[in-house]
Amino acid sequence: MSRFKSLLLPLDGSAESAKGIGCALWLAQMLDATLHVLHAGEHALPREQALQRLCVPDAQHHRLVLHQMPTDAQAAILEAIALLKVDMVIMSALGESISQQQAQGQAQEQKQEQPRSLGRVALGVAEHSPVPVLLFPSRYREVLPWRSILVAASGEAAADHALEAAAQLAAPLQLKVTVLHAGDGPDGSAAAPLGTYADAVHHEYPHRLRQMLDRGLGSCTDEEARHVESALLHCGDPAMVLLQQVELAGSSMLALGWHGAFGAGRALVLKRLLEQASCPLLLIRQAEQSSVHLKVGVELES
Repeated sequence: MSRFKSLLLPLDGSAESAKGIGCALWLAQMLDATLHVLHAGEHALPREQALQRLCVPDAQHHRLVLHQMPTDAQAAILEAIALLKVDMVIMSALGESISQQQAQGQAQEQKQEQPRSLGRVALGVAEHSPVPVLLFPSRYREVLPWRSILVAASGEAAADHALEAAAQLAAPLQLKVTVLHAGDGPDGSAAAPLGTYADAVHHEYPHRLRQMLDRGLGSCTDEEARHVESALLHCGDPAMVLLQQVELAGSSMLALGWHGAFGAGRALVLKRLLEQASCPLLLIRQAEQSSVHLKVGVELES
């Protein structure tokens, strides 16, 4: 049984935002989930007229639930996640919002903080969504049905949650999952399957990968965990390694965890993936946990 029963697809009427419609409809059908289409605008339109404006094919109108909210798009999406008990948001990384921003001429400092390949609305949703967000980068090419999922492993809690979400999504879709960790090693020429390193200096890598798998799959069922078919270690630049593996394996989706901040010097791998990836990116946000405990009052005296 799928854990993803309620999907949210925000649309703004632009061709850019509409390019994820086919994938969203396919996912809703395969997961037996309700697909909620959300449009934020000042004036609500009759259902059929609104769906046509949002570029939803006429033959698919009966397969979704339309919501129109007279508020800011980012606020509407975050509100709808809670109101509709959404399990995953599906949206384009760009849309009308990016062209509107450029036309309004934001301050140069703000432009530097925001990725060029991410619109204002998608940025706000990715930074604040409590549920996974499936983003379609600007270079996205639709290839359906999906066949496999690639998960970026890093040893951090966010990456563990990304593996968990990927396995839970792969099971009802009957997809294979590959876990890839890009790290330092003796040879950056090729990916190595779990446990194949013979060099004594790198004995810890298979053990580290196994720990990552155990943590990420800890709350998954046996059926969900079985869809993880391989774990790879590849030496080199993480973004480049992930992009190469996506192309080599024909991965349908790339899942990765992140800390939820796109500020200067942050999320560098994700920013490159948004610019260069051709497959959807499943983002699982996990806020950084501070290891510092500030003592106050009685604690300080003791």
